Amino acid sequence: MSCAVRRRDLGGGGAGGQEYSAFEDPQKPVVSVLLSEEENVRDFRRTFNLDEGETEKVLSIVRAENERLAGEHAESEKIVAANRLLSVEEISDKIAASDYDETVSSAVGETKDAIAALLPEDERDQLAGWVDERWQAEVDEASEGGSDRMVEDRGGRTLVCDRIFATQYNGYTRFEAALPHRGLKFGSNPEVPIKRGKRSIRPRIKEVGPWNTYDNYWQTRKKRTMWKNLPRCKPEAEAAYYNDYNNGKDEFGRKVLNPAGVDLTPVAARKLGLDRYENAWVDVRFPWIRR
Repeated sequence: MSCAVRRRDLGGGGAGGQEYSAFEDPQKPVVSVLLSEEENVRDFRRTFNLDEGETEKVLSIVRAENERLAGEHAESEKIVAANRLLSVEEISDKIAASDYDETVSSAVGETKDAIAALLPEDERDQLAGWVDERWQAEVDEASEGGSDRMVEDRGGRTLVCDRIFATQYNGYTRFEAALPHRGLKFGSNPEVPIKRGKRSIRPRIKEVGPWNTYDNYWQTRKKRTMWKNLPRCKPEAEAAYYNDYNNGKDEFGRKVLNPAGVDLTPVAARKLGLDRYENAWVDVRFPWIRR
């Protein structure tokens, strides 16, 4: 079984109409992102007839990739911090001169090989097709725009952004979160309610990220600092990851490796029922956005 999705208009190359396979893209950590969605995990388990133990082995491989890529992202953050006076192009060149791309390709390849080795031998050829089919479904969903709604609380109606991808980082404190705009870290450090299923937390924002530092995606287009042509509740990283927005890169010219719009410390993630380096989709409420 094989499945290819039509290549989007990539700024970095590829003739129009060329077929694109996310599975075959060495720079695309697609398996780990797909298996961060519980529905995809269930479908993967059914498709490949895996038992609970085998499924957990697959997810442990995913978490190992997440850990490795989080470490590489942290190294690239050091490059960004040390060169803030340089242009975006110069910072991008310095990241390109590091082992960023090589580490990503290595991690992605090892993940695919390790997962394939766990599958029944006569079903391994189906892995690429499953990945590309699920990838196309997520691209279609991501192309629909942001998912914003207003909810009632004691102070009135406030904004909730549904389905924001959450990753993990090591913070200044054990229980905190990061959003991708400097105005929060260096401003009021607000508490932000975050919900996953029936679990919810209210960490304080003490860091900037993931990926960008001027992406206040919770604002209307008119009030966004950057990326004003994106809809509300659509993080730039999500658009870059799924739709090749900004040539698939963040504001510093890094290849975006996941669609993350919020970062959690391990303790915060655990309170949402997540293991270390387990990423997931969450709902984020922004109490300062009122209507």
